[in-house]
Amino acid sequence: MISVACHIHIRRPPDAVFAFAGDYRNDPRWRRGVIDLQCEGEPRIGSRTREVIRFCGLRAETIAEVTAWDAGRRTAFEALSGPVPCAGRRLFEAEGEGTRFSYLLQLRPRGRWQWLTPLLGLLFRWQAAGDLRRLRRVLEAPLLQPA
Repeated sequence: MISVACHIHIRRPPDAVFAFAGDYRNDPRWRRGVIDLQCEGEPRIGSRTREVIRFCGLRAETIAEVTAWDAGRRTAFEALSGPVPCAGRRLFEAEGEGTRFSYLLQLRPRGRWQWLTPLLGLLFRWQAAGDLRRLRRVLEAPLLQPA
């Protein structure tokens, strides 16, 4: 099993961070390799998502179900189909004058992917850290001021 756990401080209130990063439909704007992400209606417990990613030169599609939805605090999902079984959580906690955003992912490679577990673990951890930095840049970017 591969466990990825990382967090970052974002200088925005938890509700603002949740409004963006809690909505899986925004993932292509901050998660590297996400080509498309569709969600049945508004995200909520029981919603299904369809994610298309490109990872290590391969294209993969995963169907997942939202398993937790606590507005402003946390989301969670579990894959129903895809090349690698996985589950993940996003936590949004007030921290000082901003938000501590935590991203947790568990992957269970099987078949031909299983022997690559150590390498995949490194790649997923590296990518998740970069994704969180990208998320912070997007959310902390100054808003354009009208002329």
